Amino acid sequence: MGTIAAGVLWWTGHAPAAPELITAAILYIITVIGLEVGFHRHLAHRAFQARPGLRAALLAAGSMAFHGPAIWWCAIHRRHHTLSDLEGDPHSPRLSGDGAWGKLKGFFHSHMGWLFTAGSTRPENWRDRVRDLYEDELVLRLHLQYYAWLFLGLLIPAAVSGFVHGSLSGALMGFLWGGMVRIFLVNQCIWSLNSLCHLIGKPYFSTRDHSKNSFILALFTFGQGWHNNHHAFPSSAYTGLRWWQIDFGGWVVWTLKSTRLVWDVRKPTPEMIALKALYKKPSTREDPP
Repeated sequence: MGTIAAGVLWWTGHAPAAPELITAAILYIITVIGLEVGFHRHLAHRAFQARPGLRAALLAAGSMAFHGPAIWWCAIHRRHHTLSDLEGDPHSPRLSGDGAWGKLKGFFHSHMGWLFTAGSTRPENWRDRVRDLYEDELVLRLHLQYYAWLFLGLLIPAAVSGFVHGSLSGALMGFLWGGMVRIFLVNQCIWSLNSLCHLIGKPYFSTRDHSKNSFILALFTFGQGWHNNHHAFPSSAYTGLRWWQIDFGGWVVWTLKSTRLVWDVRKPTPEMIALKALYKKPSTREDPP
């Protein structure tokens, strides 16, 4: 609704100014890093270890994306990997029947419909998959603070634009563009991984599911668009396994590793990559440049 309101205001001559667009872009980057590097690679897959302050910052940033509390998010994601494109997968597009109508239903379910399905959002024994996270005091604290961080992610752009423009209308524009529109864009990109990346694209590795790679989505999701790569090596801190596969999330991990803020960074060996490759052996690198 906030995105619709922003669009209506733009249509009636109230276009966003530079402060709104800059704040939206910065928060998009911060929250996607929080989701992809923090929630996903660090928590869900344990692809690296990190210092407490960095962990807290990543989880706070991910919470501002409005994708749910950290532990719940990881529970759903771990279930997805266990049952990828099989019965019980919370958001597979492949389980709604054949034909055009079945594919359409599957796409909608995997993109966002699953969020309104109790069996997907609260699967049986879902907490059993994340007992390690419930036992982590820092993670549990950030998980319980989810709504506070979400509120802060809406307050910051409103405060910035309100201060710059010196008006309540400026604060409203900041809230709409840096808050609601930014959340809408993040959601659409991340949801597309569940839908499009299990329907269209090209697999490079042998997996038991229908995961595909998408160069475009890799750009907007900071590397997770290399979805087939990820399903082949889910515990890898890097998803870009060829020199041309842009992986902003992997570059963030590499930078943090260089500053010793993270360690025990996991990645597949060249032999592991060659074993699962469907085509010629991908050229690999020890770390991103």
